[in-house]
Amino acid sequence: MKVKRISRIKHGMVKKYKIGDKYTVRELMELAVEEMRKSIPDPNRNDDRPNPKVGAVIATQDGILISTAHRGELRIGDHAEFTAIERKNRGSKLDGFVIYATLEPCAPGARNHPKLSCSERIVNARIAKVYIGHIDPDPSVSGQGRDFLISNNIEIDYFDNDLVDIIYKENKKFFDDAEIRAHEYNPNPILPKQTILTQSLENFDIKDLSEEAQQELIDRLNLSYKIASDGFIKYLTQLGLVYKSENSDTIRPTGMGLLILGRNPQLEFEQSRIKFTVEQSVGDAKIKDIEGPLLLMPDKVENLLNLSFLPEINREKFHREEIVDISTKLLRELIINAIIHRDYTIRDKQIRVVASKEKIEIWSPGGPIISLDKFKDFNVPPISRNPKLAYIFFKTGLVEERGIGMKELKAFRDDNSLPNPTFRLENEYFIITVFRKTTKQVNITHEMVFSFIKDKNKISSGDYATRFGVSTKTASRHLNKLVDEGILDREGEKKGTKYFLKEK
Repeated sequence: MKVKRISRIKHGMVKKYKIGDKYTVRELMELAVEEMRKSIPDPNRNDDRPNPKVGAVIATQDGILISTAHRGELRIGDHAEFTAIERKNRGSKLDGFVIYATLEPCAPGARNHPKLSCSERIVNARIAKVYIGHIDPDPSVSGQGRDFLISNNIEIDYFDNDLVDIIYKENKKFFDDAEIRAHEYNPNPILPKQTILTQSLENFDIKDLSEEAQQELIDRLNLSYKIASDGFIKYLTQLGLVYKSENSDTIRPTGMGLLILGRNPQLEFEQSRIKFTVEQSVGDAKIKDIEGPLLLMPDKVENLLNLSFLPEINREKFHREEIVDISTKLLRELIINAIIHRDYTIRDKQIRVVASKEKIEIWSPGGPIISLDKFKDFNVPPISRNPKLAYIFFKTGLVEERGIGMKELKAFRDDNSLPNPTFRLENEYFIITVFRKTTKQVNITHEMVFSFIKDKNKISSGDYATRFGVSTKTASRHLNKLVDEGILDREGEKKGTKYFLKEK
């Protein structure tokens, strides 16, 4: 085997890579990123669209470096994966090897016949595992190369989050152009493999889409279209949300289109509800369901978060409990992430949010496509099993920025000295548990109450509530208990009631 040395600069030090030597997964990811930066653009393109920068690295399962490649390395226009597999390893057995690709390998149909796509070449080479740096940014095709690999029993994993950010920044012009393409009608789109989410639904048509949700999409994306206009229908077709068959003029929503924009998507996808359960210290739990089109769910979630998640305070003693609660922003992001990333092919399970005094759990159907170890390290790249849904939520501003949920979660833990959130799989659910309780009972002594009333002469339950950090209902209960014990006296009625020290 020919020895090749590759230099890499890190923290001011130059590290030499050598074909045949053994490296960690992280090092091989970093090497693929460095190869990406060497990519050579095609000067002969007939359009002005930028080429992506792509790097690829092939290694054995245990990390022995086999080869590297970047786009245009040996011939202008050649993809990095093609160069690594066909040009540098033609005739070599790559069975069971691993390839690290900074961009999702292109899907079948992406290359002009008779050229094979990179994902097909990976399958033909019998490569066992693919690490993907970034999903194809074009929302009309994103995820299709990955899904083709998965359908051929190839294991998929992803680059670390900080490297994904580098790939994004290096390819921003290409990614921006991909978003422009999303607004252009393509009469011959690459149709993904038919699933319940991508196929047209025969029992529904365009009239089953919610006008409110469609207008929300138009407003949030600042589109110039009107509902039901030809331009808007073409746009929805480009995104794969509606489909018009060749044999009919009827426009039907796809499964994903019905989920995102449907008037009542739960008729077909009962599992797309969100079930909130607020456990109480006394009495039955409060249960509330959220349903309707996914695009309108974030506002409904935010409204519901105004509910008090705190159980009633202990009625027997004068004390309050100090609880470090979860910010609405964080909880909203975690729930929206569950909406975006859950597995909608699991029909009998809904997203569940279970709140108690000590913790809040978000139950999302389907195991995560990212390893649990990355979650535990807060190193989760912004990659979704539902890239079209993720694209729409991101572009409409329904998620604030890439990966903010994990950043907020880590900051909440650190700022409040709370236990680490936990991540687990249970009965086809991915469950995130966030601990919210740093409780300590703060006793409100008689001496504290006497001193306060003596300074004020007379107080209301509102004065007491403000001073001691309890609800007005709790304040009234405390004060009336002192009246019953003969310690305080009162005058007035209802909201005008005043309390004062009883004369001896």
